[in-house]
Amino acid sequence: MKKRILCAALAAVLSLAGCGNSIGSDDNKITVATESANSVSDGETQKAEEETTTTTTTTTTTTTTLVTTSAPVEVETYDYISGCIVADAGTPLVRAMEGYYYSPDVGDYLAETVDNFAAAVGGDTKTYLMCIPSSQAFYTPAELQGEYADQTESTQDIYGKLKNSEGVFVNQFLNEHKAEYLYSRSDYHWQPLAAFYSARIFAEQAGVPFAEYNTYEKVDREGYLGAFYTVNDIEALAEYPDTFTYYKPANLDKCTFLSHDSYFNEGYETSLFFEDNDISSSYTVFVGTDDQILEVNTDAANDRVLVIFKDSYGNALLPFLTSSFSKIYLCDTRFFETSAVSFCQQVGATDILFALGSASSTSFDKISYIEDIMY
Repeated sequence: MKKRILCAALAAVLSLAGCGNSIGSDDNKITVATESANSVSDGETQKAEEETTTTTTTTTTTTTTLVTTSAPVEVETYDYISGCIVADAGTPLVRAMEGYYYSPDVGDYLAETVDNFAAAVGGDTKTYLMCIPSSQAFYTPAELQGEYADQTESTQDIYGKLKNSEGVFVNQFLNEHKAEYLYSRSDYHWQPLAAFYSARIFAEQAGVPFAEYNTYEKVDREGYLGAFYTVNDIEALAEYPDTFTYYKPANLDKCTFLSHDSYFNEGYETSLFFEDNDISSSYTVFVGTDDQILEVNTDAANDRVLVIFKDSYGNALLPFLTSSFSKIYLCDTRFFETSAVSFCQQVGATDILFALGSASSTSFDKISYIEDIMY
């Protein structure tokens, strides 16, 4: 119990640190597209909407230049700041990244743990593991690439060990689209566009319908400076903040959302999107918090029930699966206080997805959360 309390406290601190305080005197702006987002074609960089409606929030930030493309710079540069890789400082493509390390022993542990979970749930339930790469997998300067483990190879190693479950391999597709705005440059997390691509790969593998890109309403939040700035104090990011772009599904009004506590007691009605959140906490715009079990009832015309066990990376997947499953439960392994196996059986899960960012899928301690909640 002490371990779980400590985990919850640390997660809360990181969440609050990532939200940050106001850092300037000019109004933040949230730009909402007036039409549905256009389709994304292969290799096409993300473009700003020509026709927009602008509203002003009460939060503040500095006025800086915004970029919405990740075309390569002519000459790569890098430095180490606050324990992070900082590439291309002084250019619109400045980006902070965490280093990535992998041990085959950790891979063994993750594969065995997910397989054990799948076997314990039993029945016809299908279990999947999505190891979500970090930005370092795609944007590390060439000179440094040999210094870190290869995330694609590591993921393939983990998936090759699975016996009772399936790996959802997204690395290759994301690499092919890395010129698009897939990852925030100022934050640890991926952009929702990368989550869209990954959700589509998962939906195809699970054999469920999927709503394509042009069916979503696209919303831009400009001036986003994430945790690499607010927590790691990497000042080089301030001149060129991110544009955080998220997407609202067309069937949003036909879905209902219930927030349950971590013991799955009776829930209360809530929302999928929390759009009043400060610009610096833009990644929390969907779901809003991790310390809940979120129940989603959709209008998908099937009997598929998906349970997602995730870290914060998994939050971004949810909006893209509301047309794929009739019911979805979003559960954070750090804040789950009942038997996860019994829970999956109780809600009639047909599909289980473990969606873990690279920091979770390569850590003995974070993988142990899955064991802790199993029974």
